[in-house]
Amino acid sequence: MKICKECDNPVFGGGYCKYHQYKRKMLGGDKFTRKRVDKKPIPKESKRRKKEHKTYLQRLKERWEKSVKDGTNKCFFCNEVMLKREANHHVRGRGKFMLEEEFWVWAHHDCHLDYHFKPIEELMKEPWYSGFMERLHDFDAHSYFKQKKKEEKSEDLFGND
Repeated sequence: MKICKECDNPVFGGGYCKYHQYKRKMLGGDKFTRKRVDKKPIPKESKRRKKEHKTYLQRLKERWEKSVKDGTNKCFFCNEVMLKREANHHVRGRGKFMLEEEFWVWAHHDCHLDYHFKPIEELMKEPWYSGFMERLHDFDAHSYFKQKKKEEKSEDLFGND
């Protein structure tokens, strides 16, 4: 019976025992080779979301063209006519209502960013805010009362200025 080149155990193959034959394929061994890893980037959108997003963008474009024909291409916040499509505001949010066209309104990019990122006390000082609240009340009462709660909370925290 043959003996391993490294120890006194019986030979498994190639002149080495099971342990040393295995060790040859480990890092530093004479039969060591790195596995090739095919790096595939993680997709930014899932297949289903990509499909929904595609239809969303198509519907958005069609709705804009229809709005231009009807003359309803006004910013929901400042109520000025928009010459080009800038932003689409989702009145009820983008969650389960993202594809519900009844909750889509057009917005200037600056007005839209002000609405989402300015503190409520600064937002209330904007010249378009009172008209926006009237339009919001007529458009969606749920969102109107949600905005009113934000105003009340702000007044409780910071008092009337």
